[in-house]
Amino acid sequence: METLTPPYLLLAAPILSDPNFEKTVVLMGHHSEEGAVGWIVNRLVDGGAVALLPEEVSATIHPDTPLRIGGPVATPGLIVVHRETIEGIDSIDMAPGLVVSATPAVLPRVFAAAPDVPPIGGLLVFGYSGWGPGQLEHEMEEGSWLVLPYDPVFAFPTDVTGLWERALAELGVRPECVSTPPGGVN
Repeated sequence: METLTPPYLLLAAPILSDPNFEKTVVLMGHHSEEGAVGWIVNRLVDGGAVALLPEEVSATIHPDTPLRIGGPVATPGLIVVHRETIEGIDSIDMAPGLVVSATPAVLPRVFAAAPDVPPIGGLLVFGYSGWGPGQLEHEMEEGSWLVLPYDPVFAFPTDVTGLWERALAELGVRPECVSTPPGGVN
């Protein structure tokens, strides 16, 4: 199987029963022979970011900023995934149009609370989804994942309600028409 070039979206196949990934949409930022890394975009932490961040940090972001659970692999802090490099902010270009920052200085630039500062928009995530060498390819061959070309509507959603179903519909897949093989797929 050929390695895919990020950014792209992974959609959990309707038959995938792994609770870490069931009904998820994953924005993929890295995929090489060494492995793959992405962030689940449709799993939110109840209460949003403002409820969990220290007041001095939460005051700099819009009160409705969601905090996403990026995956089962924990990170030491929050990660911001955004679409463009921001001058003066330490970041890593993961893929064309996909940048990752872990410095608190990025928060007000991406999730602005001030009316005179237009937010860039992005994903505030805790954790990530990672696969070792060949692991994701194997899972794709088993039918656990479907691939959707990169689309910012699905990669940076403002509303995650029904996102998985809408993404599958983009591929022409109706979840109720897919049956689970005996023993399921994990």
